[in-house]
Amino acid sequence: MFEKGTRVYGYEILEPIGSGGLSQNYKARGSNGSLVTLKFPTPELVGDPATYERFLRELKIGKQLVHPAIPRTISIIEKHEGPCLVMEYIEGRSLRNILQEHLPLALEKSLDITSQLAEALVYLHSNGVYHRDLKPENVLIDSCGKVHIIDFGIALLRGARRVTWRNLSDVLGTPDYMAPEQIQGKRGDSRTDLYALGMMLYEMLTGAIPFHGDNALSIMHQQLTVTPPLPRQSNPAIPPHIEEIIMKSIRKNPNERYQSAEAFLSDLKNYDELDVSNLPRRKEKTPGVITNRQIWVLGGIIAFVFLAIFGLIIIIGLLRHH
Repeated sequence: MFEKGTRVYGYEILEPIGSGGLSQNYKARGSNGSLVTLKFPTPELVGDPATYERFLRELKIGKQLVHPAIPRTISIIEKHEGPCLVMEYIEGRSLRNILQEHLPLALEKSLDITSQLAEALVYLHSNGVYHRDLKPENVLIDSCGKVHIIDFGIALLRGARRVTWRNLSDVLGTPDYMAPEQIQGKRGDSRTDLYALGMMLYEMLTGAIPFHGDNALSIMHQQLTVTPPLPRQSNPAIPPHIEEIIMKSIRKNPNERYQSAEAFLSDLKNYDELDVSNLPRRKEKTPGVITNRQIWVLGGIIAFVFLAIFGLIIIIGLLRHH
């Protein structure tokens, strides 16, 4: 951790911001007075070849993207202490901070944030970039209400080879917004980002994520096997059409979700005109969980078999006596 006032690579450290499992980030001032974000790998990852390659990939992604919702990546500084990314600094509050103060969010505000994120995803995906770590911590909202997506540390650039982190299990992060295919070790694609976006909209409108557990493994298991409760069970004020959009975006099978950010955004913007008959209803069942009806049917079958066997034994006994 760098102290306030420390000079690093020609920049003055002003304060730490948004440090996580993969990186330590700082607000800093350049010699010309401009503000930037400096992103350093965590000490545990310094010296890992995959870390350097990830930083190069994040630099490549950042330099090819020009969009108001995506901070520019300016350069990479390569020193013996390890690489450092220099990025555009965005003044704003994280969506996580906002949610901690205001849950649930109003429908209009939730839809505005989600629509802006979906528009940014349309741009990202059209450029072959999949964020794969969308969550409230990685969304900044500035004083004008504009949304910014940050931290492309595990983003996937279409066509790039797989990069494996050393000590990955130590830096996996929260599973609350991870799509089932990510948990299963697959690379993910645009539908993976839309799953996370649907989860965030679920949280904004209901005040909570759908899955809870004592540890990450418990939540990941639920992501794979448990159908989330319908949002309107927690907040009946949610329009039914919005509920349908959320539930479609967080289907466990990516082939049953929205197949593009454009389709998601279109339904979101025109939800009051949406024909819900075209959207899949609550068809998923929780694997391994038996419903009450199934219990009665199974019990009836067992009772019938038991009585049949018992009757057969009596008949055999009578025949033997005769």
